[in-house]
Amino acid sequence: MAHLLPKISVVIPCRNEAKYIAATLAQFEPLIDSYNLEIIVSDGNSIDETAEIVRRFSEKYPGRVIFAQKPGKQNIAIGRNYGASQASGDLLFHTDADVRIPNPERFFQTVRKTFENPQTVAATVPIWIYPEEARIDDKIYHVLMNLVIRLSFFVRVYLAKGECELVRREVFERIGGYSEHLIAGEDCNLFYRLQKEGKIAYLHRLKVYHSPRRFREYGYIRLTLIYFREGLWMLLGRKSYVKEWKAIR
Repeated sequence: MAHLLPKISVVIPCRNEAKYIAATLAQFEPLIDSYNLEIIVSDGNSIDETAEIVRRFSEKYPGRVIFAQKPGKQNIAIGRNYGASQASGDLLFHTDADVRIPNPERFFQTVRKTFENPQTVAATVPIWIYPEEARIDDKIYHVLMNLVIRLSFFVRVYLAKGECELVRREVFERIGGYSEHLIAGEDCNLFYRLQKEGKIAYLHRLKVYHSPRRFREYGYIRLTLIYFREGLWMLLGRKSYVKEWKAIR
């Protein structure tokens, strides 16, 4: 009955993610058929082994794992949109190249049940650091971050992070996808615009993990100030303050 299930397109933008992309793709392997998954890696012209790794998965799962490479310079919003443009699924699962799902079976079961409600247009989940790399400052920061995101749903602001953004494809296309003029904050901006389209769910019983690499590079105080500045700048000018979002590898 797998072919009768609505297709979920997992969209992963990446550039030079050879360190993480194999494990990220491998976690979906057991569920490709049973949950009718399509995985699209939207590559921003990687110069490491990323393309080779993804193509191995593409050969193993033809038509199910897709390597999509857009030429030219791009930001994360362009990469996400390009991946979505190659998707054929009813539901888009936007995530990142370093994201791990601790219980993929439960994750997709819950996601499918959530989107059985036709009024639900989008959803997100709490985000945590890889357990084996988590320090006390990581845990404290992410408790606070997830609390702020959850509280944003009560005040109808709807914050969300790009590590996990689930959106109905038809709605995503109707509002024009991610705002490509934004260098950072495209994830929160998307959910802010989605609030006019229908119900947005916060699936607090689920979670995903991501790498602490950016926090290690910048530190929590500096990164929080950057996020705050970008959010304020978008509210005032509808654009990013930064001209380039530095990749951390």
